[in-house]
Amino acid sequence: MPSPLPPDWTDRLALDRAHLWHPFTQMKVHEADPPVPVVGGEGCDLLLANGERVLDGISSWWTCLHGHGHPRLVSALERQAARLDHAMFAGFTHEPALELVARFRPKLPPSLTRAFFSDDGSTAVEVALKMAFQAQLQRGERGRVRFGALRGGYHGDTLGAVGVGELENFMTGLFSPLLLACDRLEVPEDPRREIHPDLTGWPARLEAAREDMRAFFKVHGGQFAAFIAEPLIQCAGGMRMWPPELLQELRAQCDAQGVYLILDEVATGFGRTGTFLACEQAGVAPDLLCLSKGLTGGTLPLSMTWATEAIYQQFWGEPASGRAFLHGHSYTANPTACAVACASLALFDEEPVLAQAAALHTAMVDAFTALAAHRAVRQARVLGTIGACRLVDPSTGRPHEPESRFGWRLHRRALDHGLLVRPIGDCLYLLPPLNTPASRLAETAETLLQLLE
Repeated sequence: MPSPLPPDWTDRLALDRAHLWHPFTQMKVHEADPPVPVVGGEGCDLLLANGERVLDGISSWWTCLHGHGHPRLVSALERQAARLDHAMFAGFTHEPALELVARFRPKLPPSLTRAFFSDDGSTAVEVALKMAFQAQLQRGERGRVRFGALRGGYHGDTLGAVGVGELENFMTGLFSPLLLACDRLEVPEDPRREIHPDLTGWPARLEAAREDMRAFFKVHGGQFAAFIAEPLIQCAGGMRMWPPELLQELRAQCDAQGVYLILDEVATGFGRTGTFLACEQAGVAPDLLCLSKGLTGGTLPLSMTWATEAIYQQFWGEPASGRAFLHGHSYTANPTACAVACASLALFDEEPVLAQAAALHTAMVDAFTALAAHRAVRQARVLGTIGACRLVDPSTGRPHEPESRFGWRLHRRALDHGLLVRPIGDCLYLLPPLNTPASRLAETAETLLQLLE
């Protein structure tokens, strides 16, 4: 049983219940099951108000990269906030933004030369979608009024981002009258990522998927301004890991049809898949690249949309030409957030961050190999530092009924055992900070096996 909360949290939780509206939550749930008070973070752990610590097994929604409270990031925040906390970026520039761009350039495909700042993953995607549409329009392609996307994708919760996501994800279908015109292509999951893969007929299935993609673009490609995808893994769609060969084919089809390729690396970037960017593993460079989440190591909100010089040139002209990209945010390129992002990127150069990711990958494979032996687990799989599996009712082998809320109950029980997990439907996944010790992942697998019993 968890330790009791300090008395002063009784009033605080009453205040929360009276006035706060939490994300992705039916608030009636919190009448009987209030949110868990968190008072601190240290390394790969969150510190709770009752004095307990829990392993942040999902990096606080995939943001915490180097661990909570990393001294280099905290120091950068304090120094920059004391010097220049914020200035609007229209008509001004500042050192943290310039340093961040300079640090990024060697880590990106050489074709990405122009950076546009915004606030979070959703807005990075909004920027990319608007840039792609306007660039096509300004190069004379007036019939490109639709977008392409992968079925099962997720790109954020603002309306443009929802429009290119999977309409059945998170009840977004109710917004369909308000959304962009989008055609969706399904890609198969890659069985080679599974702990116990069944590769029977895989080459034929892969070639059939290539042919399906070619046929899809033959029908729709002429109307697309851009095609958007999360490279190699569709995270919020249930950690669906898809083949790099199909990402290569996607690049080829976009080139053949004059379609811009947007890669959403909001969740997959910064070493999560084993390389700095996931698209590196396919040797593919996008026309537009969306980054956020781990950009500041999970410390402050910030996002970037990187574009090619060819796209940038479509917006170049005299003020009266109407070609400017008229989009912005109050906190665009916030200096404090940029300084923290610089400190986070510096860690990749000065500390063995990607080597830590490689060690975490090995530990993740071991953890999901252990989980794969349980009768309630199916399709255990690993990509880089991300591990996932499907949970089934062991008595039937079928998914749990939605009304049983099995994932939520597992989430709350895991907290009592020092672990934060938050299944997506029947998908249980782990995506911890890159500095998580291998021993903690072994303990996590043991805890989950106990809970599944």
